[in-house]
Amino acid sequence: MKIAIHHNYEIFTHSTTWDKPWEDFCKKNNIAYDIVNCFDANILEILKGYDCLLWHFSNYSLQEMLFARSILNSANYMGLKIFPDTNTSWHFDDKVAEMYFLQSVNAPIPKSWTFYTLKDSKEWINNICKYPIIAKLRCGSGSSNVRLLNNKIEAVNYAKKMFGNGFKTAPNVLFKTKSNIKSSKDWATIVKRFKRIPDFIETLKKANKFSNEKGYAYFQEFIPNQGFDLKIAVVGDKLSFIARDVRKGDFRASGGGSLYFDKALVTSDIIQSAFDISDKLGFQCMGYDYVVDTRDNEGKIVEISYGFSHTALLQAGGYWDRNGIWYDEPLNAPEEIIRNMIKN
Repeated sequence: MKIAIHHNYEIFTHSTTWDKPWEDFCKKNNIAYDIVNCFDANILEILKGYDCLLWHFSNYSLQEMLFARSILNSANYMGLKIFPDTNTSWHFDDKVAEMYFLQSVNAPIPKSWTFYTLKDSKEWINNICKYPIIAKLRCGSGSSNVRLLNNKIEAVNYAKKMFGNGFKTAPNVLFKTKSNIKSSKDWATIVKRFKRIPDFIETLKKANKFSNEKGYAYFQEFIPNQGFDLKIAVVGDKLSFIARDVRKGDFRASGGGSLYFDKALVTSDIIQSAFDISDKLGFQCMGYDYVVDTRDNEGKIVEISYGFSHTALLQAGGYWDRNGIWYDEPLNAPEEIIRNMIKN
């Protein structure tokens, strides 16, 4: 078996992408591989010499969001095994698509509403909506495009904006800076985040190439919770987690950087539902953002994404299998993906 791993030095690659772990794993296990540039004009001709193509494409790269799935799917039709495959990636960084996909299998998600005209939005806001309500853009990560609306005036103004000029999707510099400062518990954390400033600057530069989001309004029920959420990662027959505190004075946890690893927070119901959804929807790898609803203690999925920080996941120190048995062996998601592709 010979593996092609995408890495394009002309287009910025974030330090948390998976091409380097994939390369290291292949070296360590004597697996034949090559680094390829999937934006090469002759990429399909180049890929004829390979059995697998791995590409951890980014939601902050305009070129990758426009073309990565087309190239991956074309490689798949040529006979290559690909990651991520269509089921795993077609909805990536599209929260509306995620909602429809999860609804199709009756996944435990908050009540959600999507409107495609201002008239329908205002009718629902004025007559049906209960506050507070969450408003989200389709795309973006780290909570920067998620808003809490507390009354009709805020909701109507948001809808008018969405059916007018819309909102930029790029991360908010002030919001990100404040979040990182508030969640930094010690000097070592501050230094670590300082080293990632070049990542953020380059991410911001790339994100600013995207056009404004507009022409729809997406609302999600606010889930009362105990001040944390869970990133549940499922890769094949293994499941691990990251617990994240909600930012101080805020309602959002994603992107705040306040991580901890209390296994008692991950209930058997959450483990079962995450495995079930991955099976039903055919995911190779998926990160689920769960919030535990204090009204019924049920874990509700508010977002999903095939890509997440594998280095943060390693800090959990282990994983559960499908029988709910814990193993003291860190789940390295990029490595597990290759193992599963070889096994299959």
